[in-house]
Amino acid sequence: MSKDATLSSQTAPRLPEDVTTCHQMLRELLTNVAELRTMIDKQQAHIQYLVRMTFGRRSERVEGPTLFDGLSDPEAESSLTPTAPEPEPAEAVAKKRRGHGRRKRPVNMPRELEVLDLTETEKACPCCGELRVCIGADVSERLDYRPASLFVHAIERPTYLCRHCEQKGENIQAAQAPLPAAPIPRCTFGAGLLAHVIVSKWVDHLPLYRLESILGRLGLQVARSTLCDQMMACARLLTPVYDLMCRRMKASFSVYTDDTPVRLLNPLRTAYAWVYIGDLANPYTVFDLSAGHQHEYPEKFLAGYRGFIHADGYTGYNPLYAAGAKHIGCWMHARRYFFEAKENDPVRAHEAIARIRLLYAIESEAKDKHLHDAELTAYRQEHARPLLQSFADWLAEEVPRALPKSKIGEAFIYASNQWTSLIRYVEDGRLSIDNSRAEQALRPVALGRRNWLQIAGDGGLKSAAVLLSIAATAKRHDVNPWVYIKHLLTGSAARQPDADHSDLLIDAWVQANSAAQTATTEN
Repeated sequence: MSKDATLSSQTAPRLPEDVTTCHQMLRELLTNVAELRTMIDKQQAHIQYLVRMTFGRRSERVEGPTLFDGLSDPEAESSLTPTAPEPEPAEAVAKKRRGHGRRKRPVNMPRELEVLDLTETEKACPCCGELRVCIGADVSERLDYRPASLFVHAIERPTYLCRHCEQKGENIQAAQAPLPAAPIPRCTFGAGLLAHVIVSKWVDHLPLYRLESILGRLGLQVARSTLCDQMMACARLLTPVYDLMCRRMKASFSVYTDDTPVRLLNPLRTAYAWVYIGDLANPYTVFDLSAGHQHEYPEKFLAGYRGFIHADGYTGYNPLYAAGAKHIGCWMHARRYFFEAKENDPVRAHEAIARIRLLYAIESEAKDKHLHDAELTAYRQEHARPLLQSFADWLAEEVPRALPKSKIGEAFIYASNQWTSLIRYVEDGRLSIDNSRAEQALRPVALGRRNWLQIAGDGGLKSAAVLLSIAATAKRHDVNPWVYIKHLLTGSAARQPDADHSDLLIDAWVQANSAAQTATTEN
């Protein structure tokens, strides 16, 4: 016997001779092996997720064919009886191709004409010496750019007095036009420059230190701390408009909400930006920033709301649901769980993704047919409800077969727990299949925090919420944010905080501008 074999036999543990004890040991070993395999699978899935988020594409598009692609609903096919083929339309409608090439220049863009004329010597005919006659001109147009410029807005107010009263020694009765109210008292910045700073940070995502250098190139030396103080003063001025937007948003039939983290300094911790989006009757997008992620923040902000709330599965909204609001689940979030599981359990993950794709195909068809409200409700009941019932039956079969802590198990558990809220959208055409509007509204915040990085302290949370809300609402209405914010600053400075600000809301402002343009065109 070799030396290694002797050592191995001496160090190896002695196995019990009792068969029952051996069986018990085997059971324990098999249990440990199963737990280790589960742990390895979970860690491997986490590693793949980190690799994809670090080096791969973050979009959730599934490449290649998946289950059910190109197939109609089998239950619908089985219920149909063979009928004669429908006659083809006499003339197929050609799908409009997307435009390409150079786009037309805006008609209302200012134009500057530069005339390149010949000299008197060049105008003379080289043959006979007579002056040649102009028979036309060629005009070549190019888009050009002139850097922005600062200017001093000087307000001159002539003073008038009565000489007759002055000669009599009486009150001179001096008169002068009142000075317009400034957005910030005793501030050297006008409404246009303040609006530019707000738009640059909260719409174009420029941090204040970049604005400091940009304004310095234009000849204005200003510290970023001064710019910060002025933005906070503007936010206080616009708070009545913000509060009115929040009240109008909470009057919506349904709202969309989501949140994203933001870094908060002094002390360093994580704050959260909550977005709330109103419906078409109350077209406002408002933000609320909080120093934590507890349930009391959305509960306080939406206190008294009893409509429908489009949200993910965050339990912080549960007090609102218990008080009477109804939860509308998000199929985008449900799909995301299955997408994360496609590497570890591709068959079931892709089947779930394919089933969700069929639901979205129905929404796309309804959108192409311009269905709304009652018509959309009926269309969903006819086409989406059978797919949802089939999905529910499939989930009931697969949930017991999946490990709860695996990626596919987490996806099944999320879909099962949220199922009541996920299928509620088919009950009313005014509801949506997902919470994409809120996620899209949060994208500027995610982009902005990569530039301005953080908010200085708790005092900046309310200011950021006010300015973010006004910027997001202006973007929602597709208006020039600088024009609207300048109008807000000018209009708010001329009235008391407790005055009526409803005419400054963006939908009222857009309607008034449209009416004024129509009247001007008719005249």
